[in-house]
This record gives sequence, structure tokens and C-alpha cells, in this order.
Amino acid sequence: MDARGILKQSPLHPINGQDHLTKQQKFARSKLRVSINLPDNEISLLRSRRNLSFSGSSTRTVVEVLRELDAAIVALQDVKAEEEREMRSLSELAAALGMSYAFAESWAPEYGNAVLSRWPIKHWKVQKIFDDTDFRNVLKATIEVPHVGEVNFQRTHLDHLDENWRMKQVGAIIHSSDSPHILAGGLNSLDDTDYSQERWTDIVKYYEEMGKPTPKVEVMRFLKSKQYIAGECESVVVIAKGQSVQGTCKYGTRVDYLLASPDCPYKFIPGSYLVLSSKGTSDHHIIKVNVTKCENNPPP
Repeated sequence: MDARGILKQSPLHPINGQDHLTKQQKFARSKLRVSINLPDNEISLLRSRRNLSFSGSSTRTVVEVLRELDAAIVALQDVKAEEEREMRSLSELAAALGMSYAFAESWAPEYGNAVLSRWPIKHWKVQKIFDDTDFRNVLKATIEVPHVGEVNFQRTHLDHLDENWRMKQVGAIIHSSDSPHILAGGLNSLDDTDYSQERWTDIVKYYEEMGKPTPKVEVMRFLKSKQYIAGECESVVVIAKGQSVQGTCKYGTRVDYLLASPDCPYKFIPGSYLVLSSKGTSDHHIIKVNVTKCENNPPP
């Protein structure tokens, strides 16, 4: 079974000062990095004073990209679905892929989170994340996988500015999630273990120069403390043009995640957690992971 979320275009960063490391040491450190093979990200470009260019890249449609992925479950954010137009454009996308869908209006009228599935969506519900003043939500879908059983799949998109608010949001999600599940979403929080110290310094400086809020890591630390498991690329780092590649967005940072709750019977297959180019269809990249159901899973 595949569970794959659509997200944006990001990229590369030199491993400066690491030439003295052995291949074994580099490989060990690479296992802590999110690795993708794409053009330069904006932070690296600012550092080298080059212009952002995607020459030679081809733009594809969302349908084409998702067909190529051949995913069984897809989690989307910032999706348009107009009720007065029979939930288009989401309904058209689902029909083109031969999938069912569930939708949760979120940050703006007719835009929100969505889950698409090749298998039947037995039931789903939308929950305000924190309280009635919070327009963000979590979409909770239960999907019936033939010959396997039910998968509880949740899709959310946390606040993009305030880590304190994100902490309230993610706390509310965990408090309300009383069954094992997979959580997919743009959490807009960073995991400091993804980055070297040099890279982290570059990120902080770039955020300051752009007037963006200082990058925060509390949400991911909190999820880890609650035993949520975030997938990591486990094979050798993909090297492109002499640079190691990181991130799910154009800044070369990881802000989008797929996580399994601590009691989830579905586990990420080692080495299958990847970040792939969205090929111009989104301002984030695609996270892809293969999932398997664990046999003889102990009761929670």
C-alpha cells in the first residue's frame, strides 16, 4: 500500500567543510537528511548570489503527476472544491484518477484539505483543530483496504506563522485522536535534526532577511516526544551538481511530513520515504512512502 502526499519544489545545499569525512561517516550522517534531487533552493541561491532558474524542467498537470505516482492514497492541501460547481476542481481530479475523495474547507472559502483514495472511504469527519476561532482543521478519513482492513488517515495544514499556535493545534489533534492513525500535513515546523549547524545558520539568516518568523522546532519535538514516527530517507543521499538535497519547499527546508502514531499498525517500509518533484504543480514537493501492516501488532 502506498500513502503519498502532494507538496513543493525545493533543492540543494553544499556539504561544505565535510571533505575530510570518510564515506562511512557521510553515509551515517546522510541517513538523518531528507534527500531529493532537484534544482537549487532559495537559501542556497541567496548565499551564492545566483538567480533561481528551472531551465530545462517541464511543467506537468496535477493529473499527470499523480497518475505517474500511481498512489493508492493521496493527501492534498490548498485544494479548490466549489460546492455550487459540484465540488470542482477536486471532483474532476478524483474522477480523472478513478479515486473517491473527502474534503474539508479550511483557510479560505472553497479551499482546504483533501484525501483521495483508490479504495472506499468508509466515513470521514472534519474537526476544527483548536477552537471555533481557528479556521484550520484536520480531516479524518477511514479507508477500507481490501484484504487488509481499515486505515485511519488524517490530513491537516497548520498555521504558517505562529509556532505557539501550531503547538495548540497539534496538541488538539493528538488529544482528539483516540485511534491509531497516519497523520499527513504541512506542519510548518522544522526538525532541527534534518540540518547541519551551518545549514541551520543559513536558514535563520534567510528567514530574518525575508522578514519571515524565526524557524521553530517545538512542534516536531513535541510529536517525537509523543512517539510519533516521521519517515526518513534511508538510502544514500542523492547528489546533484555536487550538492546534497534537502527539504519539501522552495527554501530547502522540510515543513511537510507523513507520521505514524505510536500505536499505528501500519509502518513505513524502510528506505521508501522519499521527496519527489511536484514538477511545477505546487509550491511544495511530493512526499511518497510505502506502508505495510505489521503482523501480530500488540494492542495499545
